[in-house]
Amino acid sequence: MKKLVSFLIIGIIVLSGLGAGAAGTLEKEKNSQKNQSTQSPYVDELDQSMTEFDGVLALGYAYLGSYINLSVAQSFIPQKELLTRTQFLMACNKSTIKPCVAAIRDNLTGENLATISLEPNEFSVVNGTPTQEQLGWIDINFDDLWVTPGQTYYIVVYTTNITGNFYWIAGNGTNIYPNGTVFLSVDNGNTWTEFTDVDGCFKTYGLRETFLNVSMKGGVLGTSFVITNIGNYTAWDVVVNISIKGGILRHINVQGNGNTSELLPGFGMGIGIGPFFGFGQIMISIRVSAANVKEIMIEKNAKILLFFIRI
Repeated sequence: MKKLVSFLIIGIIVLSGLGAGAAGTLEKEKNSQKNQSTQSPYVDELDQSMTEFDGVLALGYAYLGSYINLSVAQSFIPQKELLTRTQFLMACNKSTIKPCVAAIRDNLTGENLATISLEPNEFSVVNGTPTQEQLGWIDINFDDLWVTPGQTYYIVVYTTNITGNFYWIAGNGTNIYPNGTVFLSVDNGNTWTEFTDVDGCFKTYGLRETFLNVSMKGGVLGTSFVITNIGNYTAWDVVVNISIKGGILRHINVQGNGNTSELLPGFGMGIGIGPFFGFGQIMISIRVSAANVKEIMIEKNAKILLFFIRI
């Protein structure tokens, strides 16, 4: 009789697939780095720059013999794979009322790869031509953008063409920056003229790309995953999301996750999920992302037999 009761209980477990399970938890591997912090974000690194002030140019409603709407572009060649933000040395005229728009392009007349709009109150306000001390480094913090090192890109800055609406942008007329130059447009960016002896006062920031490897193994009462940094640079803001679904009645639906603010080269982070029970085929899906790692998506079929998972 006891054997029959035990058999019936096991049968209920198998058929119902107790798949709510336990959420995944972050576990330290034997080679996990010590004192990892999940509090502080990554700090991007200076990539390209020209900071020698020589004068200013009116951006927007400007007078050059007649009133025009002047747009400015600075070309540059990144050396890091991830472009995180740029800066320009700028100020806002007292009469300016429309936003300043900054964009990244890989073709001057092509589509924007990234763009951001900055309101006049985000700039130092001046009345008349500013001195260097009246200018400020304006942070153009768009969504992080994957770029190709060694390829030319453009920071394009422009504003609305209405009377009195203009910004001041700093530069230098002695071609200090060797990997780019300034372009000007007087027809809202339809055509551009290159000025090979001029550079804007600008900075670009970025991160070097690194690479992660994902391994997984089954076992009794759950499964485990190890994410290892196999690249040459720290992986920043690593986030792992795992989903396990299936079973004979498709009742297994287990979610797990883990994160760390930084993962040094050669180190790993482990995530264990379980316990959960069931019978039949399951699908394991894992998504791994980081600030300087291209997203990884893996789907793998596995089997569960009561408490044991086979991958």
